[in-house]
Amino acid sequence: MIKKAYAEISKGQCHYRYKLGRGIPIIFLHQTPSSSLMYEKLISELPESSCFAIDTPGFGMSDDIAGSPNIEDYGNYVLEVLDSLEIKEFHLMGHHSGASIALSIENQCSDLVQSLTLIGVFLATTEEKETMKKQTGLDWSPREDGKHLINAWNLAGEILGAGDDLDLRQRETVDAIRAEESAKQMHHAIWNFSEIDALTKTNTPSLILCSEDDVMYPFLNKAKDCKPEVIVEIIKGKNLEPDLDSENIASHLKEFLKNTQNG
Repeated sequence: MIKKAYAEISKGQCHYRYKLGRGIPIIFLHQTPSSSLMYEKLISELPESSCFAIDTPGFGMSDDIAGSPNIEDYGNYVLEVLDSLEIKEFHLMGHHSGASIALSIENQCSDLVQSLTLIGVFLATTEEKETMKKQTGLDWSPREDGKHLINAWNLAGEILGAGDDLDLRQRETVDAIRAEESAKQMHHAIWNFSEIDALTKTNTPSLILCSEDDVMYPFLNKAKDCKPEVIVEIIKGKNLEPDLDSENIASHLKEFLKNTQNG
């Protein structure tokens, strides 16, 4: 059974979902503008593992934060949650912006991170990020005519990939509307963070997963250049892989963790 709770951090309350099991816990960090809900299906595929999926501050049921946090700030907020839970070592999984935060955490305290799994990590150069920034025009800021609701619906269905799965599309739409301002904060942080540099600096066994129709797939070929020993696997699910390919991801993750622990 997946339970819910809050941790007190310097910026207020941070919500998380968790399931207790055996061994070193797995920490899950979601993409923008989703929430920890996106990991429930995957966590259910890992019945023996202790799992903690955190709502990044500003997303899901966590408190909002003011100002212009950077990726390192978000990583520190996650570490505050883990410290409050007295989690001293952990496996770390992040998806899209969650992958960026995971890299920052590993760079700060690789001695705590036992393994690193990244889904759709943004391995773009500064120039590629600038180009992508200009092409990212979908806005779901509140409008009097309600068009922002359609924009969020289209984001969930067409861009993220929920498609005809109405339950998934509704969930992601609601998460997006809740996190409208926080998504802008996160995107600002992402544009100013180098996942390429961060991956190159890692000392932790790493697994990178990505769907061929994920928006981050064009950058996947840089993974081996950054870290030759990284394991790279192709999965399915567009930009919602943990929902749409959970069984396959769980299989890759369990094999990776087994080999990491044996190695």
